[in-house]
Amino acid sequence: MLLDKASSKDKFALKILAVFLICAADMLFAAWVIYAEKQKGTLLSVRAASSYLPQLFAQNLLTSAVPAFLVFLALVFCKKRFVQAMQLTVPKGKTRKIAVLLLFLLLIVTAAALIVKPNKITVLYSLFYYTVFIAFCEEFVVRGVCVGLLRDEPAAVRYLVPNILFAAMHVFAYADFGAITASYLVRFVCSQMAGLVAMGCLFQYLKEKSGSLWIPVLVHAVLDYTAVFGF
Repeated sequence: MLLDKASSKDKFALKILAVFLICAADMLFAAWVIYAEKQKGTLLSVRAASSYLPQLFAQNLLTSAVPAFLVFLALVFCKKRFVQAMQLTVPKGKTRKIAVLLLFLLLIVTAAALIVKPNKITVLYSLFYYTVFIAFCEEFVVRGVCVGLLRDEPAAVRYLVPNILFAAMHVFAYADFGAITASYLVRFVCSQMAGLVAMGCLFQYLKEKSGSLWIPVLVHAVLDYTAVFGF
């Protein structure tokens, strides 16, 4: 309703503001939870899955509160159109074949990790963690909701705005949730920002080319899940 009454310039500004606020809320809320847990000495790593699985799941669920809320809002506003509106279908043909291939890659990584890693629960929980709490949540927020808000804007805006914010959302994680100093920010911008923006643009291209959010979700999951071999 608010966008319907606004001028084209005002609509654009409101969309940009909404995208910024969504990404900032997701980043800052998750960081606040993690820093608070870290200060109390109760922060759990995925590596602790075998010993503290219920507590770890609850902690991961809490840090994903903003994406979960956005899923709820999308369900409320889109109703029966939710799956189509958020591009959560997998079209037949090449897209479906690629999705199957990516799922197969996830299974291969999981099988290899189960063979070489003694802690099987950590391996299996990591699959869930990197696929749902990381890949799906980030893709739904950025490539789903934020890009959806900018779907009628020029490609430069549609690609750069959400994916610059996507890169910025990693500022706390790349600092391992430690102190954020001016020197760290300079290093992050100079050494990590461009790569993260490029990666985000690639994920978005995959979504737009395939017509499915699941393709970038699965590619994201495969890339991140390989971290299990470093545990």
